[in-house]
Amino acid sequence: MRKKQAAVMILAAVMLAGCGGGTTETASTTTAGGSGESAAAGETQAEATGEDITITLVESLTSPERTAVLREIADKYQADHPNITIEIVSPPLENADSKITQMLMSGTGADIVEVRDSTITQYATNGWIADLGQYIDSWDEKDTLTESANEVIYYYQDTAYMIPYGFYQRGLYYRTDWFEEAGLDTPETWQDIYDAGLAITDPANSRFGYSFRGGSSGYQYADTIYWSWIGTDVVADPNAAYFLKDGDGATIFTLPEVKEALNFYKDLYKNTCPTDSIAWGFSEMVQGFVGGTTAMLIQDPEVIATCEADMGDDQWALVPFPKGPSGQAVFPNGFAGWGMTSFTEHPDETADFLLFLSNAENNTYFAKNYSTIPIHSNAAEMDSYFSEGRFAIYMDMAEEPDVYRHAAYPQMYEAFATYKTEVDTMYQKYLTDEITDDELLTWLDDFWTQAYADEGQKW
Repeated sequence: MRKKQAAVMILAAVMLAGCGGGTTETASTTTAGGSGESAAAGETQAEATGEDITITLVESLTSPERTAVLREIADKYQADHPNITIEIVSPPLENADSKITQMLMSGTGADIVEVRDSTITQYATNGWIADLGQYIDSWDEKDTLTESANEVIYYYQDTAYMIPYGFYQRGLYYRTDWFEEAGLDTPETWQDIYDAGLAITDPANSRFGYSFRGGSSGYQYADTIYWSWIGTDVVADPNAAYFLKDGDGATIFTLPEVKEALNFYKDLYKNTCPTDSIAWGFSEMVQGFVGGTTAMLIQDPEVIATCEADMGDDQWALVPFPKGPSGQAVFPNGFAGWGMTSFTEHPDETADFLLFLSNAENNTYFAKNYSTIPIHSNAAEMDSYFSEGRFAIYMDMAEEPDVYRHAAYPQMYEAFATYKTEVDTMYQKYLTDEITDDELLTWLDDFWTQAYADEGQKW
């Protein structure tokens, strides 16, 4: 998940998929107490015995702004549980996951760790995080969890290894002023994006149609085009969307529709995007949009704050993710959340704080300030921010689940770690005509066919 220089500009600034940023060399730790209102939790064993304990939470997607929000919530908990101290450890962003892995391997230093879609398989497979099922089953707020939240809680082996704090779902940002100037309608499909991008692109004036991501994690954007072309009915499982349903390990990369989608992807880059966007990551693609180089951008809700800070209200809009020929708009449901370590010495108290952090009031507050999609269905009732203005499109998409679908990479395969180190380079070779579409698709098919042969069916 990402990023980021641009994220420093936003209110709660970091992102999930291919992060880059962070400047400090040592982890920061906060243990300050505080006061405030609290949704009271039941008395824990430590409270009953009067034992003083410390619960240590370790972040991954760190930023000063986000840590401050977590500290507020932790202080509320401490106010109602005076014998419990919540310690927040915030390693530098660029090596936070490595720091968490070291702690988990040693079995010390953490009670709660940030678990991401890219790390949950590793943490669960190694037995580093605990099953939260018994605590969730007795949680009085479990019935307001959204469908997406429940899917993610039981994402790996149908076991509750974590509770998400929010989702990173994509939408289409576009320059309303440029579209009005060119007499263009609001884009609703990938073809609309291409046609509008072609009409707007004017290299002589450094104006282009689309913010392409060809650098780190750029392959994810090709995947969303494939999935929107073929729809989710043909894939084996939403969490293993490179494989065909009932295909005994056959991949999507042999389908003629995927080849057509791949050619579209290349045309989009060649004809509507800056040439140097073949190396763009999160920061560059966002800056291309807010800086006045590109007319359209597909990104997560955190970019709302960046646009609000750097653009006029009449210059941009956020609309639902574009649909493909399948009639569906298919994109990853990126997520991150909190897991309890299997070696915590205070599991009941740790789980109690984890559920407090995840309740509707606190999660809604966190999601608003961190620009993620909340996990409770009543979030819009608690804060109109989620039902009005720019953010409302995510609620609109949620009301059409047959059209706006989620799919994900087969991260449960050990081969995925190797795949991520090679795949972006292969796409770049294709985009620069070093290899053909058939050669790229053969490489993709061979890679995942071999992974299936080596590791078997895992979904």
